[in-house]
Amino acid sequence: MRVHPILTAGVVAARNVLLGGNAVSLSLLKNPKKMVGYVTECLFLYKALGSKRGIPSRNVFEVFPCQGEVTIKLADFEGGGWFRPIASYTADLVSLCLICKLTRPTVVFEIGTLRGSSALHFALNTPDETVVYTLDFPKAREERPGLYTTITDNLHIAAYRSSEALCFEDTPIAPRIRCLFGDSAKFDFSEFHGKVDFFFIDGAHSYEYARSDTLNALKCCHKGSVIAWHDFGRVGVNGVSRWILELSKEHEICSIPGGSLAFMVVN
Repeated sequence: MRVHPILTAGVVAARNVLLGGNAVSLSLLKNPKKMVGYVTECLFLYKALGSKRGIPSRNVFEVFPCQGEVTIKLADFEGGGWFRPIASYTADLVSLCLICKLTRPTVVFEIGTLRGSSALHFALNTPDETVVYTLDFPKAREERPGLYTTITDNLHIAAYRSSEALCFEDTPIAPRIRCLFGDSAKFDFSEFHGKVDFFFIDGAHSYEYARSDTLNALKCCHKGSVIAWHDFGRVGVNGVSRWILELSKEHEICSIPGGSLAFMVVN
């Protein structure tokens, strides 16, 4: 039987404070949200630096070697997107842009639009003929997720539905980004089977959704395609790590150093 998401989040937060807290963190007691964020990131870095995440750590260049320099494009917008006080998010974004630059996909599919920042960066760092598809819940109706979601997922869904615009709207690359709407657990992916070169999974973070989204991604990809997941190794409320560790028994998956991006090449 599932425990209520709020109770689960409280238990995980208390555990992280107990395991990751230190003398310095006591200065954040007046701001519990920042304190929980600090100790959670400490535990994340402990696992990353100590090679305790369960899969190999490799940077993008190790998997996709290149000669000479690689130039990527980064964009900022109101709200910050991937540029946060916690630098691991920026490391994730840079790695996503590098994957796009080095593999040159012509069809990109993303689960989890939110503000549209990752879709924007995919379009900025791929060839002009590339089409980026991004899937998220419909904004107009209160469709409930078909699978279990975490409290963070529910907050993200609410934030997405209340936002008025996506950051790539009214930009020159907007025509290359196609917004799709629906629950990824129920969405009909058959149109994309075998056609996606790069598939990014950053939707709901429960084990159930991570698994469902990955199984759909494998159907959409072909040999040589890249699948990437966000928030691997983070110690908050998410089942992404559990699913990827399970999947790594059958597929070769690696994570970037110091970041929460995991990725694999389909073979």
